[in-house]
Amino acid sequence: MEHRYFSIDIGGTATKYAHFDHGGKMQEHRSVATPTNKEDFLKLLDQLVGKLEDSVVGIGVSVPGIVDPMEGTVTFTGALSFMGNFDLASYIRQASGCPVFIGNDANCATLAELWQGRLKGVENGALITLGTSVGGGLVLNGHLMSGRHFQTGQVSAMVTNFDEPTPATTVGATTSAVKMIEDVAVACKIKDTHDGWAVFEKIDEGDDRAWPIFSAFCRRVALLLINLQAVLDLDRVLLGGGISSQPSLLAEIDYQFEVLHARTHACWPTLPSLTCWPPASATRPTSVGPWMAY
Repeated sequence: MEHRYFSIDIGGTATKYAHFDHGGKMQEHRSVATPTNKEDFLKLLDQLVGKLEDSVVGIGVSVPGIVDPMEGTVTFTGALSFMGNFDLASYIRQASGCPVFIGNDANCATLAELWQGRLKGVENGALITLGTSVGGGLVLNGHLMSGRHFQTGQVSAMVTNFDEPTPATTVGATTSAVKMIEDVAVACKIKDTHDGWAVFEKIDEGDDRAWPIFSAFCRRVALLLINLQAVLDLDRVLLGGGISSQPSLLAEIDYQFEVLHARTHACWPTLPSLTCWPPASATRPTSVGPWMAY
């Protein structure tokens, strides 16, 4: 019997899950909405892992938040903060009877890219995920960095306003791709405020209501990357998240780089190679991340 691994990628909006073989090849995958309260969240986990096939020999789970991968405990943040501090590994282990590994979502994705993706062979790089909040995975000297307190790459907590450092002025709050999508949808009177495809139709048309919101978002992403580069001097940065499939995203971020660089040329660091990372619908789904971490 071929051994398989079950992978769960928990996001603020959607939870994706898939089976993988030992070589990392995805066999099937699905997605459901992430619950917004603890009771329903635990019910979803029970449904996902309670009746796994005998061929499954391990479970890998990626989550947003601060994760101790050795203990399997998570300090949930952002949209999942209702979970607080939780021993996620023990809960899933008891529900499934399988060995379990828990990792931060951006770190899991970064591990996958180090293994067989666009960070393979890169000495110093990063993966930045743009979604409900902003995640980050950091590679230095060819190795994933986690830090003494498992907080390396928590770019969402970075302050954007030194005079008023509040949760509302953090990178996670001001550079949320989901919030940008919602703002454009409201401005353009799109009924479904989470319809990213409809939103990007307006953006790509150059709609006067959509473009200023999108342009400001890309400027904030560009500034984030400039700040990271000033400290870390990276070779390559990957941008992930569902919107990374949109060609206009990278084009506008590049343009904002040029505008910012032209203003004060001497102040900005040399920029790294910037690449959009395939989203969940592409050939390298985010679900491979937690499998690789396992």
